[in-house]
Amino acid sequence: MDKEKKIISKFNFKMGLLHGIFYNGGIAFGSATTVLPVFLTNFTTSKVLIGLFSSVVGEMGSIGNILPQLFVASKIEHKIHKRPLLRFAITVRALCWGLVALITYLFAGNSPSITLWGIFLLLFLFTFMGGIAAVPFMDIWGRTILSHLRGKFFGYRQLLGGFLAILSGFVVKFILNDSGITFPNNYALLFLIAFFLITISYFALGSVKEPFAEVRKEQLPFYNFLRKTFGILRSNANYRKFLFIQILSGGIALSLPFFVLYAKEVLKVKAGMVGIFLSAQMLGLMLSNIIWGHLSDSLGSKRVIQLSILSGLLVPLFALMLPRSFPNLFVILFVLLGFFISGRVIGKNSFLLDTAPAKDRPRYISLEGTFRLPVVFFPLIGGVLIQSGSYKILFAITGLFLLIALILSFNLEEPRKF
Repeated sequence: MDKEKKIISKFNFKMGLLHGIFYNGGIAFGSATTVLPVFLTNFTTSKVLIGLFSSVVGEMGSIGNILPQLFVASKIEHKIHKRPLLRFAITVRALCWGLVALITYLFAGNSPSITLWGIFLLLFLFTFMGGIAAVPFMDIWGRTILSHLRGKFFGYRQLLGGFLAILSGFVVKFILNDSGITFPNNYALLFLIAFFLITISYFALGSVKEPFAEVRKEQLPFYNFLRKTFGILRSNANYRKFLFIQILSGGIALSLPFFVLYAKEVLKVKAGMVGIFLSAQMLGLMLSNIIWGHLSDSLGSKRVIQLSILSGLLVPLFALMLPRSFPNLFVILFVLLGFFISGRVIGKNSFLLDTAPAKDRPRYISLEGTFRLPVVFFPLIGGVLIQSGSYKILFAITGLFLLIALILSFNLEEPRKF
């Protein structure tokens, strides 16, 4: 049996890496940090509307992703086989990007309202299915990847995906600046490439094998499930601190879709720089993965959480201090952003899986997903702050959130026993 588990673990490790490579490379072509905000400026100047889109498909969290997680966890925590639900959800997610490309091609040139509503609904469905997939996705990795290898696993997924994502940034620059392909066909092509790469990634993810694990014997009524799940907050103070710090560090989402618009509107960079910024972010993500993965496995996830928050704090500070006479240096901000996003993912996932008991893993996963709800609305609030104030005010408030998160992180306890 141990031999069989090792074979499954090795196979799933490889499939997980393939999924990470093609998913990270594919989603970059529709990046909520760079590509989507600039795409939306072709239809609106409203920062609130752009913030709303980021609330639907943002990198720090999304409305659709959060809504189904507790319900899904209550329905599957007693099931040994969770892969069928994962396969269904990721199939729908892949199709969403194909339809986004089609709508952009058919309607973006002459029907802005159809385009905006169509893409809004499809991206909402994409993230909603992501919320359905999140619980079985994390549960399978929790069963498969040993605790001392989780940092490397999540790190290598992003590291190898970063190579493809860096390349995607140069492809984005070429398509938007130098290819001669006009709007909206240029963005339709970007979204089509995203569809193909994400589809390949989901073939790998859908092929993972599901090792046996002990589960709860029966399904609880939803009300009882909620009562016991939220009881975790009372009984596990360290997990409660972790959730609060995740919300505060997610404060970077206030500014996340607006860094690229600040560069475009205030620093006056060209549209093609979107691709360079994307490559810079992926470079930071890729370079930092080796560091974060090693730190997680050797020192623990607490240190990764702390240092990633520190790198995130440098992002708004850099935006505030950069002179307007050096706009090209803004690329450094996106490198730092890549460091933060990578460390946040590796630190959060490792901490979560190390904290959750095997039987209660779906509860811990879905609770963490649900408590990202405030983060979802941060981009919308950021849009309001810009409309009524300025970019500088927005960046200063973002920095304050991250500073508080960093201070509070020193009270966290490392969940893994060395």
